[in-house]
Amino acid sequence: MQILLGALVCLFLATSGNALYCEVCTSFGTSCTGSLQTCKDGNDTCIIAVAENTLVGQTLQTITKGCVSSSICKAGLTSMNFGQGKKIRSSTICCVGEACRTAVPQIPPLISQTNGKQCPACYAVSPSSCNEDEIVECVGSEDSCLDMAVTVTYGTFVVKTLQKGCVTKSVCDDIKTGETEMNEVHSFITKATCTAASSLA
Repeated sequence: MQILLGALVCLFLATSGNALYCEVCTSFGTSCTGSLQTCKDGNDTCIIAVAENTLVGQTLQTITKGCVSSSICKAGLTSMNFGQGKKIRSSTICCVGEACRTAVPQIPPLISQTNGKQCPACYAVSPSSCNEDEIVECVGSEDSCLDMAVTVTYGTFVVKTLQKGCVTKSVCDDIKTGETEMNEVHSFITKATCTAASSLA
């Protein structure tokens, strides 16, 4: 899922004949520039995705632009909360042609107010494992519990993670097992389940 790979703020696309071209780049911050690349079969739109995460103990913003299938365009604004201060907030916009010049997704505002729901929590990088007793309180519109295992590969760099926590419904609507690739980053999701968050006792 593109929100775990990094994610994104200003994209440019052009079309020529039946070919689709998108600007392709990934960077820290909220802007990046890259070359126009021809999209592969099955990728029928361009995407601009921006994200802010605190997974490594500090706040990082990322942006990604590239070719994707329009099936993921419904993701919109997403929020993921894995406990112990580890969070991801992201926003995606799909566009074609000149619309990509002015499309500027905005990272969702940080919400700290709990909503009375809770989920099992974990963000563990192999070989670490999850603490089965850890719980996180959901905030804002987070109403679902995610349980996911994913392997991300970039060149010779491989990282395996276990992720559990509160997420917005849009995350669950978008996520599925299998392999995806964007900007030479391969993501292989071996487990992805969502359940309704439980009420706090």
